[in-house]
Amino acid sequence: MSARNLLIAASVIATGFAGGLALAQPAAQQPGAPAAQVQRADHVRPAPGRFIEGRIAFLKTELKLTAQQTPLFDKLADEMRAGARTMQERHALRQQASATTAPASALEKLERRSTAMKEMTAAQDRYLAAFRPLYQSLSAEQKQTADQLFGQHGHMGGRHRAAKYH
Repeated sequence: MSARNLLIAASVIATGFAGGLALAQPAAQQPGAPAAQVQRADHVRPAPGRFIEGRIAFLKTELKLTAQQTPLFDKLADEMRAGARTMQERHALRQQASATTAPASALEKLERRSTAMKEMTAAQDRYLAAFRPLYQSLSAEQKQTADQLFGQHGHMGGRHRAAKYH
């Protein structure tokens, strides 16, 4: 797996478990949104990061870790939890801000996006620092499993990826 694929896989896991940085706006606010994107009024999105412990348990089981690999995985799991907490905090702040403030200007939106991307890059770097030693410790069979599990989550991996990186 190339360094770029490794970084992409790590970033997907670090930030993509329960959605991206921004939640989709209701279709009524998105002119021309396809009918498939329309959300029902009674549909409630799960809170970002809500299922992180289940995801961690699943990954740990599927990777069939050895006793020596477990401490490396635990460091990765801590980064996953930190990413989930950050997503939950951002989600709460967005919900609060949207309920109490006027719509943001174009400049404010760009500033927020820039700040969020810088924070996401820093989080991805921390995640990659935790993921790399674990990945390097895996057997060939475990790496194959990791490539499938980490590479197919979210829009950047698997069949949803628009471009392949080698």
